Amino acid sequence: MKKEENVGALLGIPQEEMAILLQVTRAQWSMFLSGKRSLPTAAVLKLTEMLTIVKEAEAEAPDAAALKENEARIKKYLEEEIIINQHKQHVTADQLERCKKRYQSAQNAVRIADALIEKGQQTYTWQEELLPLIKSNAQDVLKKNSLLVQEQYNIKLLVLQQEEMVLRERLLRK
Repeated sequence: MKKEENVGALLGIPQEEMAILLQVTRAQWSMFLSGKRSLPTAAVLKLTEMLTIVKEAEAEAPDAAALKENEARIKKYLEEEIIINQHKQHVTADQLERCKKRYQSAQNAVRIADALIEKGQQTYTWQEELLPLIKSNAQDVLKKNSLLVQEQYNIKLLVLQQEEMVLRERLLRK
């Protein structure tokens, strides 16, 4: 199995295609890889040629133009990711701020409703029915904008800030 992993990984060509290239059956190629059979001389020569191509390519200096082009693509990618990240940070910060404001407003509504219910100074029956409804609605808002939800936004914002730092660090290396 080691030979199969080494040759297969090195050449990067699937078994069936390799067998066609070497003009052997897939079974012959598979048995060669597992060490159970040798290949015909012509196939061994072709395989040797392929392995030589790979070794020579590894020894060559990378193409400067290709490297420069890849570096430019990476730099562009990082710059775009930073812009996307900053947008996500802005959106998350806005969501967090709205959540905090709704939570605070709902807390105030509950306090007011509780205080007015406690005073019991409603002059009309509709006021007696309205105050528990106000309190109930405010409690729903408190649940939707709870401290847990706020913490989730905080963590998301922190993660995005860390991601931006990593992206900027990588960009400086390019």
